[in-house]
Amino acid sequence: MARINVLDKDTFNKIAAGEVVERPSSVVKELVENSIDAGSKEIHVEIQGGGEELIRVLDKGEGIEPDDMLKAFMPHATSKIMTADDLFRIRTMGFRGEALSSISSVSKVLMRSRTEGSDGREVYIEGGDLKYEKYSPMDRGTLIEVRDLFYNVPARKKFLKTRSKEAGTIGEILSKIAIAYPEISFSLVSDGKTLLKTYGTGDQKDVIRQVYTKKIQENTFPFHEEFDSLRISGFVGNEEISRGNRSQQSIFVNRRLVQSRTITVAAENAFRAFATVSRFPFLILNIDILPEIIDVNIHPQKAEIKFEDDRHIFKVVFDTIHKTMAEGLKRTFDVEPEVRQEESHEQISADLPVRPVYIDMPVDVTARSLPDSGRQWTDASDHNDEVSRPEQASSALEARPASSFVAEEAVPMREAKFPMPRIIGQFRSTYILAEIHDELYVFDQHAAHEKINFEKYMRDLSAGSVASQPLLVPAVLELSLEDYSLMNENRQALTEAGFLVEDFGDRAISVREVPYFLGEVSNMSYLTDILDNIRNLGKGTREEIRRMRIATAACKASVKAYEPLVIREMEHLIEELRHIDEPFTCPHGRPTMIKYTEKDFEKAFRRIV
Repeated sequence: MARINVLDKDTFNKIAAGEVVERPSSVVKELVENSIDAGSKEIHVEIQGGGEELIRVLDKGEGIEPDDMLKAFMPHATSKIMTADDLFRIRTMGFRGEALSSISSVSKVLMRSRTEGSDGREVYIEGGDLKYEKYSPMDRGTLIEVRDLFYNVPARKKFLKTRSKEAGTIGEILSKIAIAYPEISFSLVSDGKTLLKTYGTGDQKDVIRQVYTKKIQENTFPFHEEFDSLRISGFVGNEEISRGNRSQQSIFVNRRLVQSRTITVAAENAFRAFATVSRFPFLILNIDILPEIIDVNIHPQKAEIKFEDDRHIFKVVFDTIHKTMAEGLKRTFDVEPEVRQEESHEQISADLPVRPVYIDMPVDVTARSLPDSGRQWTDASDHNDEVSRPEQASSALEARPASSFVAEEAVPMREAKFPMPRIIGQFRSTYILAEIHDELYVFDQHAAHEKINFEKYMRDLSAGSVASQPLLVPAVLELSLEDYSLMNENRQALTEAGFLVEDFGDRAISVREVPYFLGEVSNMSYLTDILDNIRNLGKGTREEIRRMRIATAACKASVKAYEPLVIREMEHLIEELRHIDEPFTCPHGRPTMIKYTEKDFEKAFRRIV
């Protein structure tokens, strides 16, 4: 066995630096966080060569006392904490006392600082060794220059990306910090070019516009909720600015940029109900929470965070984002106040079926001619595996009495989310055309009915009144040890969802009852799917698991596309839709309706420019 050696100071410092200083952006993050802790309201960052040649950070904070200048570069030296107990009351960005020591061991660092009422002082450290210190006049604040990063660790240097890539990463980090601190003015200059400039107005909305774009800022919904132990605020974007990845998501806990699977899953699950599957929301989420019930000291870069109660955090985030999206979509479909009063309209005979009209006509329906929302139709088939073809429509209609649709249980009366439109007719036995004053509404009949059924099932579930149907022949399932343990752990959730499950041997179960809205059950794939969802999604997601299963059931129980409806049926469908809680999207996130104004048509026909 090889002998155990005690590492020399130089080797130890370089190894320790690897935990703190991964790349130039790590240096910028540490230095900027120190400037924030110093109370600076203006922070200027300048880089050259992607930060490899030079990183310069200038702030107007409190400065460092002359006697503390050299202490700041010692390992385990910090002004933020004194004892281990302080780790559970952290309010500052930095606290470990490792950043400057680690940075100076792998670069050439010049630091100049002055506090109020003292003379300025300058120190220069190269590879961890002090080269000189002297008095240096300057305004109050601190200037730090980091040159030739990793000059003495070539093995680390060769793993750096291209200079443009490193500069881009620095821009991303500084942008997110700027969002967390809208009251601070930030600027970033790379090789003489200004990449970022914020003005410290204190309004996070202004920073979103400066960091991203005006379009993104205008397509976000703000939120703010307060609870006993925490406060949550921020902005979530609508589907128009959603992305195929999480690059535009920022989570801040006590203003610290963190990663949290609990928060990410909760926010994305809430957003999924209002958007196309596989898209990720634009999200700025701030949580202010008591520091005693979180742990930020579980990751070398302090990038991950641990909550004392993950389930509570999940519920708070999910409920807040879901509520915000629902209210935001409602505002999108608001009718002008002066025309809110509903008008009575002459109705066509309720028993007269509408004859579908088919028109083959070349029309320009590109993104320039019609609103962007029209593009959402393209993915309609993704969640409509129950669609019947035109030639099947008559048989589908015959299987359901003409009056049965209208006779369905009415949704309890609530506030109408939009006025009752005048029905014009049905297009392709799939889309209901209606008008409200000078606006044309196009309703997807399947998506609309699906959402009505979905909300009814969810209300039953929340009220604990889910009706179950007994199986004529109980289904016996042999489960793996893992599935059986998971089923036992979540037996109560299965019961609440309408399943009656009994033990039937060592690892076998007998399913005697299933939720009534599943209809005719040919196999127990629903039950095994639920177990898979619990396993994949983890804690805090039972509501989402039940939501997914109910959404599928609602889809199967709803009126289909290519199914002719009479005027009375269409009116009843729209009447129910406008009184449910969230009428604007189906459970899968597709729109139930699309609105076109007279101006949209005038643009399409080039009557106006």
